Amino acid sequence: MRNSEHLLRETQALCAESEQIGAATLETMGRQREQIERSSGFLQESLQNTEQARQIMKEMAYRAFKNKIFLYCVIALLVIANGAVIIHLWRRRK
Repeated sequence: MRNSEHLLRETQALCAESEQIGAATLETMGRQREQIERSSGFLQESLQNTEQARQIMKEMAYRAFKNKIFLYCVIALLVIANGAVIIHLWRRRK
């Protein structure tokens, strides 16, 4: 009988200890879940910022290309104008 009582108390102590370990594990898992959810939110925000930066960089590259084409056209017009002035001056001397 004493042996049975001792085993019963030991079993109850083990159950209580297991319950405490389980509760602590659930609490830890809850905190980890919150951390994962926050990290996921930060990741989504970072992805959005990266996509926005990509769009801005595309626009900047397109504008730089347009400016380059415009400058080449201005240079070509100036070369043509200089050529026309030189030809005009050369014909005038004759």
